[in-house]
Amino acid sequence: VAGLVSAPAFAQSNVTIYGVADAYMGFGSHGDNDMAAINSGGLSGSRLGFRGTEALGNGLNAVFTFEQGYNIDNGTGLGNESRQSFVGLSGGFGTVSLGRQYAPGYDFQYDALASSPILSAQAILSNYDAAVTIDAGGGSRWNNSVAYNGTFSGLKVRAIYAMGDQENSYVEPLGGKLMDPSDDDRFGLGVEYANGPLKVGAVYHYLKDPVSVTGSDDQTEWLVGGSYNFGMLTLAASYQDVSSAGYDSTVDGNIWQVGVIVPVGAAGNVHVGYGEGEIEEAGQPDLKAKSYSIAYTHALSKRTTAYAGYNRTDNDAGLDAGPVAYRPSAADVAAGRFGGDESDVFAVGVRHVF
Repeated sequence: VAGLVSAPAFAQSNVTIYGVADAYMGFGSHGDNDMAAINSGGLSGSRLGFRGTEALGNGLNAVFTFEQGYNIDNGTGLGNESRQSFVGLSGGFGTVSLGRQYAPGYDFQYDALASSPILSAQAILSNYDAAVTIDAGGGSRWNNSVAYNGTFSGLKVRAIYAMGDQENSYVEPLGGKLMDPSDDDRFGLGVEYANGPLKVGAVYHYLKDPVSVTGSDDQTEWLVGGSYNFGMLTLAASYQDVSSAGYDSTVDGNIWQVGVIVPVGAAGNVHVGYGEGEIEEAGQPDLKAKSYSIAYTHALSKRTTAYAGYNRTDNDAGLDAGPVAYRPSAADVAAGRFGGDESDVFAVGVRHVF
C-alpha cells in the first residue's frame, strides 16, 4: 500500500548526483615554507552534491541542493559546514530558496583563470584575506539566508539576505551584551547581462557591523567586471573594492585583475592573468601584493580536463598572500618581521566533473 501511495510522487521527482574530483601535484614555496605535495582542488574545489526537483503543477517546482566539499588528497571533508544546502520553490518568476547559499559575489567572476584557488590572481588576492566576501570561496557562502535567482532574456539577477546565526553570542566589547537578531545581518545584490560574446556584471555586498564600537563600522563591497570573446582570444577583467574590511573603519582595500584565454587547437587553452591587491590603513603606508599566472588546460573529454600552471605572488612587507601557506624564517621571527616574501607554485593535475 505504501508503495502505491508514493509512486505518483516519485514519478514527478528528479534527483541528480553531481560533483567534482580535482587533484594536482604541486611544488612551491613561501617564505621559509617549501611545498611538495598532492593536493585537492587545483582548478575547482572537489565536492559531492545532490540536487532535486519535484514538479508541483502549474509551472511550480520544489527544489533542493545538498553539497559537501572534500579533500580528495586525503579523503577528509572540509570542516563541518557544507558548501551549500537549501530548499525552495522555482517557476517562471525564478527561484526563491532558504538555507546556506552562495551570495552574488560567488557567481559573478570574470577571471581568465576560472577562479582557480592556486592559479587565479583574483582568487589568491581575495581568499588570503578573510574579510573579503566577493570571491569564489568561503566568503560568499552565507548561512541562514533567503535568496532569489532569476534569468530573463540575458539578464541574470541575484539577491540574498542573510539573518546570521549569532543571536546567542555575547559581544565582549559591550560588556558581554547579547547580540540583537539584526546585529549580524548581510545583504547582497548582483546583476549580469550576457549577449553573445559580451558579458558584464556588477555585485554589491553589505555586512552589518555586529559590534558597533568606536573604530568599527559596517563593511561594504562592490565589484564590476566583464569579458568579451573575440574568437581568437577571450579578454576578462574585474575591479573590486572593500570599505571597513573586517569591520575596521580604518582599513580599506581593492583588487583588480585582467587576463586572456587563447584557444590552442580543438581542445586546449592557454590562460594568462595578472592582478594587484592593495590594503589602505589610516596612518600607515599602503601595502600591495602582485600576482601573475600562466596555465594550460586541455579537455580530454567533455567532463575531464588536464591542466598545468604556474603562479607567482609578490608581497610588500606585512602581507603574505600566495597559493602556498606562509611560514616566516627563524631570523624573521627573531627580528619581528612578518610577510614580504614571494610565493610561487607549479602544479600539474586533472579535474573530472560528473
